[in-house]
Amino acid sequence: MPKIYFSFLVFTTLLGTASAVSNDDFAQKILSTNPQADRNGDGVLSAPEQAAVVQQILKRFPQVDRDGDGTLSETEKQGLLRMAGNRKGGNRAKRKRPANPGSQTSGSSNSGPSVLLEKLGLKSELDVEYRENTEQQRNRLDFIYPKTDVYEKAPLFIYIHGGGNTGGTKNALYNRSSLILKELTEAGIAVATIDYRLFGQGEELGFHHLFQDCKDALRFLAKNADRFGIDPNKFVTWGTSAGGSKALITALTESDFLSGEVSGPGTEHTVIGAISFFGATTYVVPELWQKRLERFPSRSQSKAEMMLKPFDGMSPEEIKKLVSADQHLKSDSPPILLVHGDTDPTVPIELSKHLQEVAKERNLDVKLVEVKNAGHGFSQVRGNPSQPSMTWDETQQLVVRQVLEWVQ
Repeated sequence: MPKIYFSFLVFTTLLGTASAVSNDDFAQKILSTNPQADRNGDGVLSAPEQAAVVQQILKRFPQVDRDGDGTLSETEKQGLLRMAGNRKGGNRAKRKRPANPGSQTSGSSNSGPSVLLEKLGLKSELDVEYRENTEQQRNRLDFIYPKTDVYEKAPLFIYIHGGGNTGGTKNALYNRSSLILKELTEAGIAVATIDYRLFGQGEELGFHHLFQDCKDALRFLAKNADRFGIDPNKFVTWGTSAGGSKALITALTESDFLSGEVSGPGTEHTVIGAISFFGATTYVVPELWQKRLERFPSRSQSKAEMMLKPFDGMSPEEIKKLVSADQHLKSDSPPILLVHGDTDPTVPIELSKHLQEVAKERNLDVKLVEVKNAGHGFSQVRGNPSQPSMTWDETQQLVVRQVLEWVQ
């Protein structure tokens, strides 16, 4: 889709570096300069169509995705505008771009991750199919072996990427979280990062299928525990944004929940802890999403129509319950760590507070860390001169400390 990419550069230079691009008018601005992005010609840029454009941008400029969640926040869009402004000003000298470990997409060469893994001295198996691949070619995972031999069977840390259920890639782990990768493997912990199917990629899906893929990945890892040298009863899940909700569901549900292509004996596993960064915790309490609805009304409606629709004989209400973490809390639920920006407009912090409150009523271990002055992805809030109370590296160190506490 090169035409969309180059048209987008025209779009950014026309806006100029001082323009503010909100999520609400982003689609209209793309349409005005990139009519070919409207694939079905209905005059409206749907969420999948907008996601396709964003993914093309991120393939060319992966460094713009500063939080590695597979989408462009308002702050990240401003960064892209500055880049476009520099190009418009004549700063177009050709130079070799440094290799970016997060720039590879699922199904492409994994040379980026390979370079980082080699640098860290880590052995790995990349692009392992955990279930039969669809046309999306996204049902793959990377497995990274521990660098240090500490355990007879290594605990396993599993990363699930974000991207609004329409984008993102497992390579985000290498792009923004190499600190976690380094620290955990040196502590004797194996690491996996998984891709799952997405909306807007040419396949009709129900929202629950994205979660089913993640469960299939965990079942595959358990079934191949001897091959990888891991303990299927010592899994820890971590996800960012849309991946955060999946990290919670994979941890809180039984091994055979949302049974998919990977099933049967040997797929049993136990998640001993889950970490969610700014992820959704419920879809059955609509008032908790009010801030998002007020901030992004059209985008929210488009996303809801795409994701929350009847499928497989289930109503939207039934699917919402399946994918809502607050519906799966029980007496033996594993501990959970939630980390959330206090002014997040995309996934309001009220969602994390809600899960913590429900857990407290049931005497369950759910801890919430609020990152002050932070939006989605812990980005600085526009109009607020105060910096977020934690840097990205500090949140990574928090993950490492928590995982080590759980596995030890």
